[in-house]
Parts: sequence; structure tokens; C-alpha cells
Amino acid sequence: MHYKKFKFHLTTSGFTLIELMIAIAVIAILAAIGMPTYQGYVQKAAMTDMLQAISSYKTAVEICSFSQGKLTSCNSGSEGIAETKTTNYVASIKVNSGIITMKGRNTLSDLTVTLTPTINNKSGDVSWSKNCQSSEENKTLIQACNDVFRF
Repeated sequence: MHYKKFKFHLTTSGFTLIELMIAIAVIAILAAIGMPTYQGYVQKAAMTDMLQAISSYKTAVEICSFSQGKLTSCNSGSEGIAETKTTNYVASIKVNSGIITMKGRNTLSDLTVTLTPTINNKSGDVSWSKNCQSSEENKTLIQACNDVFRF
């Protein structure tokens, strides 16, 4: 009897440690580049929510200034101006002598936006100036605020 010898070849397949380390490094680099960009988009979307929330207050202050002829009586809770309003990104909105102050929350918890009206005595129009403030001096947050609130 003649027996044949069988040879078994064990072949392994998979990734080497170096290949895995390179893949993890590439993913880390892409995440480091993408996260700030993503956060910027989230902040701008949140500020759009703030802009929508403040528009009714602007209109109410303008109507108050037209009917009263001055801004000193244009306050929260009077002359058709609501007390305050909250949304996902707005903690509070207050009006004092026509000046609207809005504080952010969640993604925008560090942001305060102040809109100051000025009555043009010749035309009767109201013009607005804005001030975006961040307690931590977050420059990207302030820049995004200035980009969204264009008055």
C-alpha cells in the first residue's frame, strides 16, 4: 500500500497591525477636519432659529414706536410685545425701551444678541444695529452671529 502524504497549507488573511494603525490615523485626521465644520453648520442653523424667534419682537417694537412716537414705552409685556419666548436655542427674549436682548441656550448657551432700534425722525423708519457677545469670546460663534443677523 502506498500512502500519499497530504500537505496542508495554512493561509491567514486579514490586516496587519500597521495597516490597522494607518486606517485609524486616516479616520482620526478626517474627523479632526470635519468636526469644526460640522459644529459651524449646527451653530448657523441654531442662529436661524434665533432669527425667526426675534422677528416678531422686531415687528412689535416697530409698531410700538410708530404708535407711541418713542421707544421708552416699548417693553416686554406691554404695547403688544410678548413677555418672553423660548425655543430650542433661545433661553429668553427681553425688551426694554425698544432694545431687544436675546440669550441663547444649548449650542448657543454662550451667546447674547442685542438689537438696538433707532428712529429716523424725518422718515419715521426704524433702523436696527446688532451686537453679538460671547462670554468666552468665542470668535467663531460671534462670526456666525454676525453672518446670520444682518441688519
